Amino acid sequence: MENHKVLFIGPVGSGKTTAIRSISDIDCLDTEAQVSDVTGRRKQTTTVAMDYGRLTLSEESRVHLYGTPGQARFRFMWELLSEEIAKDCAGVVMMIDNTRNYPMRDLKYYAREFANVIDNKRLVIAVTRSDLRMRPSVEEYHGLLKELGKEAAVCFIDGRRKSDLLSLVELILEGQCDYSEWATLKRLAEAEQKDMEFSSNGAELEIDEYQGEQVVIKESVVNGLLNIEGVLGLAATDANGDLVTSSLEGSQLENFIALVTGIVPDQGENSSLGQVNNVVFRDRHENNLSVFVWEGMALGVVSSRKTSTRMIRQQVNDLLQWG
Repeated sequence: MENHKVLFIGPVGSGKTTAIRSISDIDCLDTEAQVSDVTGRRKQTTTVAMDYGRLTLSEESRVHLYGTPGQARFRFMWELLSEEIAKDCAGVVMMIDNTRNYPMRDLKYYAREFANVIDNKRLVIAVTRSDLRMRPSVEEYHGLLKELGKEAAVCFIDGRRKSDLLSLVELILEGQCDYSEWATLKRLAEAEQKDMEFSSNGAELEIDEYQGEQVVIKESVVNGLLNIEGVLGLAATDANGDLVTSSLEGSQLENFIALVTGIVPDQGENSSLGQVNNVVFRDRHENNLSVFVWEGMALGVVSSRKTSTRMIRQQVNDLLQWG
């Protein structure tokens, strides 16, 4: 019996759980939990541990499908899945939601976080929701992959269509599996899907035109952060170092400006810390100041000491992508 493994990675809401459910021929094991943060803007549940499904190709060949949680707070499961369960996988499918504000940032982030796996395995980029927004295009994704020094096929798919997902698995297993009936398997899947209606997944959402990867701190992001329990205030500067918004005053604002003045010039190769994107300080009032930096722009969030800074970081990332 040939047993192959395929690992599905990518941000929350990109379609990993749906994809595994769509292609698996057994009832899937999943660990969905009710969403209690900003992720609820896009979906009601999220994977907190792993998804598992199985595709039987023949009596001699099976494919085991593993899906990781999307949120960084479950990084321990990323390590378990990539270093233990799927360390001998045939390849990796990275799923990217084209309607997020900065989808190519997602590609760079997950390529870095799972580098120990994808540097030695076949990689396929599966882009979902391209029916709702066509950009970034296939060519733009290939351009970024070239910059990153990665080789991967880029496929625009519907994560609910079994035939699309079979094509992904076929790409992963090419040259690693003797199975030769992919065309027949996909025809059967298409016949099953013929009478199924697939409405635009997320058509009710407000989706902006693609504006590139330059981070923009929108009013909705500011309001979303200020509504988080434990957040006491925030301030942001633009790429020129000018203050663009602030609910901070006095010493808190002065401390933020002073910190940004020191951090932004050091972001990147000149810093002994490498690429600095997020640092946390504690002020004299015992509050936390989380500073986030992107291409010279900076955001500072003051939060109660009782509030998890990891949660703040996750909320900032999610609001930037969906705000």
